[in-house]
Amino acid sequence: MQIKQQKSFGVVIYFLYLVVFFFLFPSSFVLAIDHFSQVLIDPGHGGIDTGGTSGKRTSYYLVEKELTLDVARRLAHELRKSGLKVILTRTGDRFVDLDERVNLANRLGKGTILVSIHFDALSNRHARGIKTYFWHANSFGLATRIQRSLVKITGEKDLGVIRRRLRLTRNPTIPAVLCECGFMTNPYENKLLASASYRNTLAVAIGRGILEEKRLGDFGITPVAEIWAPLSKASDSPRHAHHKKTKRKKPVKKLEA
Repeated sequence: MQIKQQKSFGVVIYFLYLVVFFFLFPSSFVLAIDHFSQVLIDPGHGGIDTGGTSGKRTSYYLVEKELTLDVARRLAHELRKSGLKVILTRTGDRFVDLDERVNLANRLGKGTILVSIHFDALSNRHARGIKTYFWHANSFGLATRIQRSLVKITGEKDLGVIRRRLRLTRNPTIPAVLCECGFMTNPYENKLLASASYRNTLAVAIGRGILEEKRLGDFGITPVAEIWAPLSKASDSPRHAHHKKTKRKKPVKKLEA
């Protein structure tokens, strides 16, 4: 009888522990709340909006809109192999306004996550590495898992998971992250990004991060608090909102298909 009472007492204590843990760290149970079966992949820029370029001083002349679409297509292939439904905000070289991308994400709604793909370009040729942006608390776990996977698989410099109020991180009502997958202007990363094999590695790494989040949710990741902020406007994120048509220069070497 005493043993049964001890077991019953242990069950009660364990149950109370779970209740307390749930209220202290609600996002740790995100798998049950924000379980997703569909991924909206957003290849940054497109059409008249070229995004960044690598400039004249690199071995390969790279254009951001081309890299983002290439990696997005490869990522879509990886995720579909794993049984996830995939939608792309653009499937070709066309201009899609940022608000259109946000509206699509919000129409798809619950059960969908948004992953936007970008590349960096700076006048500082020494800048290199990978970073992932998020805003909402329910996007932190996804951002963390993708960032960890990218750094582990590529071996590139870890610039961290960064909270930033961008239109593609703040305005969607679904979990949303934006990945900056390297610097086109860095001599070393420029050569990597020109390689189809490396771009496929990026896609595989992002895909593994997404699948890990689907499998585990935010379990094991220290949650962050939600922060209220007004919707992001074009003036808030000029880096990702410019619609500038850039005259293309002749590449030094052909981009590997």
